[in-house]
Amino acid sequence: MGSYRLTWRPLAGGHLAIGHKPGRDLRQALAETGCTHVLSLLADHEAGVPAGGVQLRLPLASAEPPGPERSAEVRACFAELRGLLTSGAKVYIHCSAGLHRTGMVAHAFLRFLGHSRAEALTRLAELREATAQAATEPRLAWGEQFAAAE
Repeated sequence: MGSYRLTWRPLAGGHLAIGHKPGRDLRQALAETGCTHVLSLLADHEAGVPAGGVQLRLPLASAEPPGPERSAEVRACFAELRGLLTSGAKVYIHCSAGLHRTGMVAHAFLRFLGHSRAEALTRLAELREATAQAATEPRLAWGEQFAAAE
């Protein structure tokens, strides 16, 4: 395998990995590890070479939490991801550096799946420690709106 190591974690019947924008080594690693879907959080002006797998998009212009006008779109994306994972998909989520946008969305998605806030933070750290460390309270708080009823 190339020099990039992916951390796939079981989730909802499939597997999830998170990280940065795929370059050559990461694209190779995604292919070699059976990645089926890639969710890119890159804004339109950042989009580059596709990473492999079926491409999904939730473009975010910055690491600032999206406004309420995007909530339905985010919820629909999460429902699609849940369906893919339930059917055994291997989904890779990324932004540019794999820190702020990726952490914000991954945490919100874990909350959407029914994980408690503490569980979501633990799972985020298991997926990628650097991403978990970069998670700031405003980004984490944004994800609470997607939490399943507890």
